[in-house]
Amino acid sequence: MKSINELWDLREENEWQEALEHYWQMPSVQRNIEIEKAMDNVTPEFVSKLDSVKWFGFLQLYFEWKFTESRWLGRELDYLASNGAEKLFQVKERLMALDQLDLADVRKCLKIVKSPLIVGLGYPGASGLIAVIFKKWFGTVDKFMVESLAEVESLPERQRVREIDAWLKVPRDWRESDAVLLIDIMRRKAEQLNGWFHNGRWTPRKIDMILWASRDGEACGG
Repeated sequence: MKSINELWDLREENEWQEALEHYWQMPSVQRNIEIEKAMDNVTPEFVSKLDSVKWFGFLQLYFEWKFTESRWLGRELDYLASNGAEKLFQVKERLMALDQLDLADVRKCLKIVKSPLIVGLGYPGASGLIAVIFKKWFGTVDKFMVESLAEVESLPERQRVREIDAWLKVPRDWRESDAVLLIDIMRRKAEQLNGWFHNGRWTPRKIDMILWASRDGEACGG
């Protein structure tokens, strides 16, 4: 499989598809394949039909997917439970009320689900939740996709991405401006691929999956 640097400007859809399939072949994905498939099948229509009990159940499953490393999962599930069902359901209602103009506003959408709105979700967790629901608009930001993106030599924002990578390695908390930039890059790339290949199959969520699976080593979360 080609490196992310080789792939980034390649106008061959089969190569991009191969990179996406690599995500599904990774050991950490295979170990949690049922949850992975469940997250891949989530749509706004599915979420809109969830009552408060089912929404909480979905969030539990999402937390299990996002925080798969055992030393963090118990703590994160405790955080989730501390939110209270009514508060969490209000978050769902706000998400379902978003129109296309709202979805275009990355900061606005992140604020709806990020702590303290949902205790336990920083920018990676918040972006991941929105990305599995609104795949056409969002990708997940995390340190692994940043590592991959920093390798793309032709990326206009490469220096900024490398600075983000160095910032996170200290480690430090995410900055809103960094999360917004990365999501914008994934949106732009998805739009570019759809233009190249004359279809609408490519989404920011698929770009984040490719980036996540392209870094060296093995990640511990979805």
